[in-house]
Amino acid sequence: MMVSDKQVHQVARLFAAQMHNRAAGTPSPSGPGMRPDRVELSQESREVQAARQAIARTPDVREETVARIKAALETGTYRVSGLQVAQKMLGRTLVDRLR
Repeated sequence: MMVSDKQVHQVARLFAAQMHNRAAGTPSPSGPGMRPDRVELSQESREVQAARQAIARTPDVREETVARIKAALETGTYRVSGLQVAQKMLGRTLVDRLR
């Protein structure tokens, strides 16, 4: 396909006119085959976004849990089974390996 010099100049003029219109804040002309840009998020993406927002709203430190454990430590009543400790250690090891 051969492109003439006239065609190149015509396209350049149209492009310059579009850029001028956008800079002036006027909407670009719509015509056949021209559609406005749009973004559509998938359902999975919306769910991930909602989960991230929920995590962001969650405090980093659960003050009531810290206070309860601190009080139990001070009174000597804090007890954790060896099985629970082992389960947490193994679970953390598996998570670390998946990263």
